[in-house]
Amino acid sequence: MKKLSLLVSAITAGIFTTAQADISVSGSSVIAYQSADSNNNSAHGGAVSFALSTTTDSGMTVSSGAGITLSASSTGASKAVSGFQNITFATGGTTIVLGNDVGVPDGVGDVGGVVGDIAILNNNGMSKTVAITDDEGTGVSLTTTLGTATVGLYYVADSTPATTTGDIDGAADTGSGAKISTTIGDLGVTLGYATYEDASADDTETGIAVTYAAGGGTISAGYENSTGTNDGNQFGVSYAMTLDAASVTIGYSSADVDSTSATQTDVAVSYPLGGGVSVFAELRSVSGDTGTDTSSTSNSTMAIGSSITF
Repeated sequence: MKKLSLLVSAITAGIFTTAQADISVSGSSVIAYQSADSNNNSAHGGAVSFALSTTTDSGMTVSSGAGITLSASSTGASKAVSGFQNITFATGGTTIVLGNDVGVPDGVGDVGGVVGDIAILNNNGMSKTVAITDDEGTGVSLTTTLGTATVGLYYVADSTPATTTGDIDGAADTGSGAKISTTIGDLGVTLGYATYEDASADDTETGIAVTYAAGGGTISAGYENSTGTNDGNQFGVSYAMTLDAASVTIGYSSADVDSTSATQTDVAVSYPLGGGVSVFAELRSVSGDTGTDTSSTSNSTMAIGSSITF
């Protein structure tokens, strides 16, 4: 997204010239028509994001961020102020994140879901999918490069922190994980492992995803397995290509979890109009063991609309 020139940037630069501070602002907006059979809705939302960073005399970059959002995908049109939950320290190819919103690397093999949140509003969804009970909270992550690989280690000391505080040594719910991404010839490979533990749950999730350039596009395939609260496996595949200027992505997922079985098919098309404006059309369809069908939900949902970045 484009940086916006603001008076606050000039003022801040004057105050923090010796610290080489940088503040940038970006924005986005979306408006769409969303349908779940006979339940038709409009969706409208947007966000303003603030990115803050500074560089120490030793060359280490310290950054954080915040945002103001009106969610277009929330049935309650939720308004929120977010951010300032983490601080990131980066130097020499190593990045350390500390804060209340550190996430463990679950969902690595979930490559079949290719549509946005608006298209899945009022979709019944697959009744059970691979997952762990909680995947983020107060903790620390370290990411670094080893040769051609990127390795990440993650630890969450408290999965249910308060707004500004977390329990480092006495929390009942914790998480951890590791992720490695590398290339093997023309194949991109990512492996992930995540855990969650509390007094009543002992969850694990393992995932692998591979990518390969084929037929003028990119094919991705992924596999996930989880034990504990959600016991089962999930497979997904997607293919992304460009037709003229349009981006077309098709995704498929199959889940067998806790004696339930369901499939999901996604189609997403986006076309840029220039100036940060694009139009999109997206569809999701599920079958098998799905969520409860009601007068306002459906196994097939879609959205068409326009998104703008500023």
